[in-house]
Amino acid sequence: MLLSDGKILRTDKTPEIAFHPNGIITIKGPWLVDYNSEFSKALSDWFDTYIFHATEIVAINISLEYINGFNSATLISLLRKILFIQLTGNKLIINWFYEEGDEDNYGLGENISDILETPFTFKKSTFNKPLLEYTNIRLKKAI
Repeated sequence: MLLSDGKILRTDKTPEIAFHPNGIITIKGPWLVDYNSEFSKALSDWFDTYIFHATEIVAINISLEYINGFNSATLISLLRKILFIQLTGNKLIINWFYEEGDEDNYGLGENISDILETPFTFKKSTFNKPLLEYTNIRLKKAI
């Protein structure tokens, strides 16, 4: 599951998670794992460690095809952890990608942004487009 290069491979029930050394975290795909899954535990452990070793600017790209209620709560919990880096002076950018016309996905992103009291950047996209290029542009603007 968690590979040494900082990547969790996508499955039918889990998104691909990529941890890039330049501070970009990508979450892309479906998220339908069961309660207390190995996947959720591995992510939680990684985030617990990462917050103490974060780059100066961290960008999280979230592009979920679908997610169930339990995993929405898990995502909120993980994002709450990463918000901690802002207390140490690091900059956090959260990009929420959604397909044009998918109001449910867009609304979910808005709800999570409101719950966390943290602004997200919303970007219309297709799930086949790479997210890294968009984020690299955003990181350059943030510097």
